[in-house]
Amino acid sequence: MGYKTMNCSGTEKNIIAFHTRLSKRQENLGKSVVVVFGKIILNTGNAYDGMTGKFTAPEDGIYSFTWTMLTAPGKYFNTEIVLNGNIIGYNFVDGATGSSHHSSGSSSAIIKMKKKDEVWIRTYGDNGKFAYENWSSFSGFKL
Repeated sequence: MGYKTMNCSGTEKNIIAFHTRLSKRQENLGKSVVVVFGKIILNTGNAYDGMTGKFTAPEDGIYSFTWTMLTAPGKYFNTEIVLNGNIIGYNFVDGATGSSHHSSGSSSAIIKMKKKDEVWIRTYGDNGKFAYENWSSFSGFKL
């Protein structure tokens, strides 16, 4: 038994990970509108596009995604995660009319992707009434 000395330099070049937040409030979005998380905190691998709101897989693999939305009292903001136009999962956030409390909801999805497949968050139905900037986020990474 022994050990092997490893060089850790350059290990980040194989990492694919991103973390984003809304850069501005989202209000009264229509049906199936892409939610663009424009404040990019981390984008190792440059696979998330802050202009389109879409993540494009740079290579085949299994990817993990999580998104959180925060809405105001009396408002709602319901979303779905989409792979190449196909719905994978949902997130329901309802600020309950008459409530004085904010409401948030988080969802996650593990998705098998091929190189150049795209994943994004969009409004579910016509339910993009109000989401706070900075408190709403979208993240992902390759397992």
